[in-house]
Amino acid sequence: MDEETKKLIEEAGRKAIENRRKGFHCSESTFLAINETLKITDPSMVKLATGFHGGGGTHLLVPDANMNEVLEKIASGKDTRPPEEREIVQVGHLCGALAAGLMCIGFLYGRTSATDDLTCPDELAYELHRRFSEEFGEKECNPLREKWIPLSHNRTCEPVYKKGAELAVELILEAHELVPACEKYKI
Repeated sequence: MDEETKKLIEEAGRKAIENRRKGFHCSESTFLAINETLKITDPSMVKLATGFHGGGGTHLLVPDANMNEVLEKIASGKDTRPPEEREIVQVGHLCGALAAGLMCIGFLYGRTSATDDLTCPDELAYELHRRFSEEFGEKECNPLREKWIPLSHNRTCEPVYKKGAELAVELILEAHELVPACEKYKI
């Protein structure tokens, strides 16, 4: 791997944490980091990633609770209560950082016609799932949070955001080498 590629991968990881600290959640932080690093699309497209945080969304259990405040306390590590004591419930399925990487692969390599070849985007999506699972041992939000938040220095998912962005950028930058069908999309 050349130095420029390494720098881009590191930049994506750093930006993912910066975005988290601005108040964005996993899917948003990672999407923005990948997009900002590789200049994929208009940054306002982050809206597409919003519903993927918390493993696919959140539901208020206490109607007058402020969703942003509740989620920020959880994301920042300030709310250490067990999930069953919180004002919200999160879907907890596919990790938002992984989902964001998949969205970026789709932006770059996805189809615009039902007859377009799926080889490139499907192989890359499969490989991102594989690398993410290898790195974290999980792909679902709830088990990832249970495992990684206690290991984080600030009780957040920042390590997952960071590595999720890095894995996606690394895969995107080497896509044409891994999957011959991606050659025509070389970045």
